[in-house]
Amino acid sequence: MKTDSKSSSEKKYCSYCDHTGIVHNVHFEKLGENALSPCPKCVAAKCRCSGEEPYYYVKDEKIEICFCRDTRMKIVKILQIYNRSGINRKYLWKRLNDFKSVNKQAEDAKNAAYDIVKEFPNVRKGLFFWGNPGTGKTMLASIILTELIIRHAVEGRFISISRNFFKSLQETFFEGSSTYGESGKIEKELADVDMLVVDDFGIQKDTEWKQETLYDLVDARYEAEKFSIFTSNNNPHKAFKDLSQGRILSRIKEMCSIMEIGGTDYRDKL
Repeated sequence: MKTDSKSSSEKKYCSYCDHTGIVHNVHFEKLGENALSPCPKCVAAKCRCSGEEPYYYVKDEKIEICFCRDTRMKIVKILQIYNRSGINRKYLWKRLNDFKSVNKQAEDAKNAAYDIVKEFPNVRKGLFFWGNPGTGKTMLASIILTELIIRHAVEGRFISISRNFFKSLQETFFEGSSTYGESGKIEKELADVDMLVVDDFGIQKDTEWKQETLYDLVDARYEAEKFSIFTSNNNPHKAFKDLSQGRILSRIKEMCSIMEIGGTDYRDKL
């Protein structure tokens, strides 16, 4: 079944768009267009509706579905998902080719990312990237999320422990907040979403509530076998050994391939 599906996709679309029917327009902001568009070679070339909704055309006095319709509808869905993903603005629409490997560890991490993008959803483990600040961990995690959303149009979220995760939960405790009383809803959404990137893992203050909240999130995704990526400045084998009595580390080791991305801060070279 999987082989037939892949063969069908390869017959329908071309290698120029990596058999997805969709290409990324790198100049979309300057042109005032969408970031994604139908492949000009295998989709737009067969379009007969001029790209006008609802993507039908008239042939022999009959209304026909245009070849481009599925692709254009998928693009609409992808853009909706991407707009609510939470990916940091500076990493929006970055692709695997944008990640420059500066050492073997970075190259190995990029290869692992490529394998996941190629094999998803048939992947056994997520990834845990750790290393010095500024070595590309967050960028690569964001790239993987972007690639998977574009290719599979499935829900994905990016959360930062240092910037918004605990803050968003704490705001639900205050009357007058737009999310008052919705902490359970937020936690459930993050536990259930198909793909989740947790950035700056381990930077949280060592409080019982934060430890249990993190454990509950990690455990829920572990039990549901959801795809997860973590980034951290800390070596998990050492820093998380005693976190929640070692339960968080135990789950992470089962959920993810742990990879170090070391080196100097690439931002010093900018």
